[in-house]
Amino acid sequence: MDTRSIATIKRNRRITWGAGVGIGVGLIGLPLVLVALWPGVDHSPWDVNTMILAAGVALCTISYISGRISVAAVTQNRHNPVSPPTRRPYLVAGGALVVAVLCLLLAMAS
Repeated sequence: MDTRSIATIKRNRRITWGAGVGIGVGLIGLPLVLVALWPGVDHSPWDVNTMILAAGVALCTISYISGRISVAAVTQNRHNPVSPPTRRPYLVAGGALVVAVLCLLLAMAS
């Protein structure tokens, strides 16, 4: 049994799942950001619009995190490897998610 293939199973899983989740979540988050910012869409309920924008930003940031994990796994054995994401994207995603939840509560209360 080749032990080198056992060592790369975890790496292959990070590549596959990171890319899949990154693309899938990005395809959900990007349209939300575009709808929230598009000038032709009615933006009268500001709290709902802010909720849509914050949810889209949170999903796009999660997509970036997943994609960065995947790229870091692909380049881990190269001369100049890409580092995994730092704490900043996690803070952006968490902050945007908090804003989305607060705007949802505000929209439900009014």
